[in-house]
Amino acid sequence: MNLKLATTLTVAAMMLVSAGQSAHAQVGKALGHDYNFWETMGWQHHAQNQARSLYVYSQTPQPAAAPATEHVTAARASVVSAKKNLAELKKVQPDNKEAQASIAKIEEIQKTLLAHCDKADKAIAGGKQDEIAATSADMYHDLDEANAEMAKLQKALKIEKPAPPKKK
Repeated sequence: MNLKLATTLTVAAMMLVSAGQSAHAQVGKALGHDYNFWETMGWQHHAQNQARSLYVYSQTPQPAAAPATEHVTAARASVVSAKKNLAELKKVQPDNKEAQASIAKIEEIQKTLLAHCDKADKAIAGGKQDEIAATSADMYHDLDEANAEMAKLQKALKIEKPAPPKKK
């Protein structure tokens, strides 16, 4: 592939990503804090699924490092994304003490989760299967705690569960 074609394809891909992010941001603004709440929940659930998958994978005989690392990387990315959305929720009602308390607890859990990801990376690099399992179990249960705190936040922000999408 020549350099001009590669450059054109790269620019086109960047424009598509940028347009998608812009549309994503517009939807977030249109729906307000409900959107940020539900997206935060989604990211947390994704991180929890990755922690579960990592735990199950750590139980296999001689797990390879690459798949385990992929689960940790995905969990970390999900926690980081949840953290960004939570920061937006923090701005919604600064005087709502109940909401701010829940957000503070979730932020602490997120710090712990990122530390677990670092610990899991080290365990994977060292081939410590038992430590991988223990760390992923800790991640899973910490995310349960974060999800319980999100339920309190939902109540504090008076966010109702949305109706499921309509079937065509």
